[in-house]
Amino acid sequence: MRESRALAQGAVEFLSKHPGVSMMALGSGAHADSLDLSPLGVPVHYLPAERNLDLAAQYLALNQLAFGGIGVPRWVLSDLYLLPGAIGLLRCPARMVKREVRERLGLADEDPTIGAAYYAAPSVTPGLFIGVSLLSCLPGTGAAPWVKVLTLAMMRATRLRGVAQWDNPSVRVHARLGPLRLVGRVPGGHEYGERTFVYESDLSDGARVAEAMERRLSLSPTRRVSVTDLPTLSGLLDRAEAGEELHLVPPGQDAGHVLVREGAL
Repeated sequence: MRESRALAQGAVEFLSKHPGVSMMALGSGAHADSLDLSPLGVPVHYLPAERNLDLAAQYLALNQLAFGGIGVPRWVLSDLYLLPGAIGLLRCPARMVKREVRERLGLADEDPTIGAAYYAAPSVTPGLFIGVSLLSCLPGTGAAPWVKVLTLAMMRATRLRGVAQWDNPSVRVHARLGPLRLVGRVPGGHEYGERTFVYESDLSDGARVAEAMERRLSLSPTRRVSVTDLPTLSGLLDRAEAGEELHLVPPGQDAGHVLVREGAL
């Protein structure tokens, strides 16, 4: 992600509004020298997962609490998250997170805990990362998009591919980083295949990411498609897979519709 003064200022302002929140990363100790540990000017405290088992266990518990039956298993956390990459974390006093989280984890108000976390897996294509898991226990703070941006900047990502469902509110969070180019269907299929798609975010222009994060990026959709109109949405994926340029433009969703822009931006 190319540096942007506006994006860096936004990150500083986010942290200044929430005293006690700091950026950390958890991953194999071998990766510390490969990361930008001052993304957008924000200091990141890197914690080798081999020596921070309690933090790894807390992340595992939060992930499983957030995602229930599809929460990450322990072996996946070790083999596919921590060995090849690193998880970006926002840590904070437990009093800042949802009460149900404090109670489930048995935390006192001033105990340090994970408030938000993001993991994007490295891919064989240089600069391209695959979005895997985003969670936030800090309601009303806007922490989810910021932990995502900071983690991707830490990874020096220039492109991000992810999986989403047309009708899932998470589409709006993904679109906070800018337009979502429709790529097509999920390789290998998906449990919710008929309403699931792969998108790509271009992270190379930090100034445009900043505009999107500040909700100043204005791109008019050429059509609005109901999130329940699966035949039409499937047709969009056919067109994307055939090479046509199609995007979901910020905010991505509105009143039960996805906001589609056809043609080049």
